[in-house]
Amino acid sequence: MALEIDESKRELSRVKELLKNEPRGLSITDISRILNMNRNSVSKYLNMLLVSGHVDMRSVGVAKVYFLSQRVPISAMLDFSSDCIIVLDANLKIVQLNDNYVDFSGFPREELLGISILDRELPVLTDAIDPHIFEEVLRGQDLSRELWWEADGEDFSFLIKMIPTVFDDGQPGATVILENITDLKRTEQDLKYALAEKEQLLTEIHQRIRNNLQVISSLINLQTSDVKDPDAQRIVQQTQSRIEALALVHDNLHDSPDHMHIEVEEYVNELVESLFVTYRVPRDLITYSVNAPGVLIGLDTAVSFGLIISELVTNAIKHAFPDGRKGYIALTIVKDDGNRVVVSVKDNGVGIHDRYRSGDERSIGLMLVSTLVDRQLNGTMEITNTNGTSYMIQFIERDETPGSLTKEY
Repeated sequence: MALEIDESKRELSRVKELLKNEPRGLSITDISRILNMNRNSVSKYLNMLLVSGHVDMRSVGVAKVYFLSQRVPISAMLDFSSDCIIVLDANLKIVQLNDNYVDFSGFPREELLGISILDRELPVLTDAIDPHIFEEVLRGQDLSRELWWEADGEDFSFLIKMIPTVFDDGQPGATVILENITDLKRTEQDLKYALAEKEQLLTEIHQRIRNNLQVISSLINLQTSDVKDPDAQRIVQQTQSRIEALALVHDNLHDSPDHMHIEVEEYVNELVESLFVTYRVPRDLITYSVNAPGVLIGLDTAVSFGLIISELVTNAIKHAFPDGRKGYIALTIVKDDGNRVVVSVKDNGVGIHDRYRSGDERSIGLMLVSTLVDRQLNGTMEITNTNGTSYMIQFIERDETPGSLTKEY
């Protein structure tokens, strides 16, 4: 038996040496003729060299041409990686490992090769391998997990990957890759801290703006507490309503997960409710509804949007239901995948006068709405006067950017 093995090794060496001098490759017939070897024997040796990765084959017409493989040996490939790589057999014995793990472990390579990781405490590797989980890898299951490891009072983080491996003799094993992700984790942690600080700062900014707007509203109240003129009182009310619309934007941004978007339905409900309180609307005469499920808008849009809703609802409260007339105000807001926002504010009141609808003569409130729609939102507004007044506003919300936080309003 030993003689047969030695004979095979010699013949394999002859075939490899011949192919080394023939980089373009040779067919089975060529090799058989040059080496004076039986074709069946040549075919057998070439198959052995193919399986072991020493030889490659390509078809040229009907012939098969064999040439030496230029693939890099696996032992060399292991050291190409910046990770620690260890190859284990089914008994958890180390079969191969790269220089990175040798250096990391502090043991000589000769001490590591052939030992079972169950017999010696090895850095990271012993903690990384659970024999029961390892059975799943041997059955062909890729596994990966993160592992914290401490050495000399310092914490390290590793990503452990276990890849099923089959050896030349058909026996199962596993390739274990230990990727040091400590710096990445520390960077992630630093980013989390920075993000938390940014969120805290944004929260404080929105809260301070909200408080400042409330102070302004209170000062207006104090300054005009002795005002008896009804027209002047209406102007004060309108000013306070607009301030409240702005304050509610920052209230909702304060509660928003990203501090950059508000949930429209909640915001509009709060805004309309505050207007009903400000103008002392009888709840048994006028009702309202808001339908905007799941719609989110950003800060830039929210400011103009809030002022528009405030003005249109205020107009309906003041003018649509004279002399104790009953009615309702319905608000619907939808947003499609293309960021197109459609706003509908409709009442079933007495209707708007044609001269206001056409734009020939408009109140300050409607002029403000028209300016906000045209110049701030780059949108369109359509007013209809059937069974009450209906405002249909459409615009495309642009993507929010960090710079939008500085936009003036």
